[in-house]
Amino acid sequence: MDAVKSVINLLFAAYTGDVSALRRFALSSVDMEQRDYDSRTALHVAAAEGHLEVVRFLLEACKVNPGPKDRWGNTPTDEAKHFGHHEVLALLQEFSSRYSTGVSPAVEKVSSDKHLDGMLET
Repeated sequence: MDAVKSVINLLFAAYTGDVSALRRFALSSVDMEQRDYDSRTALHVAAAEGHLEVVRFLLEACKVNPGPKDRWGNTPTDEAKHFGHHEVLALLQEFSSRYSTGVSPAVEKVSSDKHLDGMLET
């Protein structure tokens, strides 16, 4: 799958709330932090749409960065806040505080396969 199709499929799965497709992508070693032409990630899209389980999967199993900025400077937290998705907002804020506490994302990425396996079987 070429890079353009890959990011389109990833963001579409996030948009529709398709956790099963996202699991397949993660198992296929797709970069779950890919960005589109506006620097939006699957996490931005899922947060804007209020898909709590997608956001949880991306944060917990895939260990994506909870605070990437798109080309307008908006984060997934900004998206959840703007569209009134309070549960998603709370989850993003929790992960953002963990992410900024100094635990190296690279160190957490190493152990993410264990978390991914656990999420895939649910």
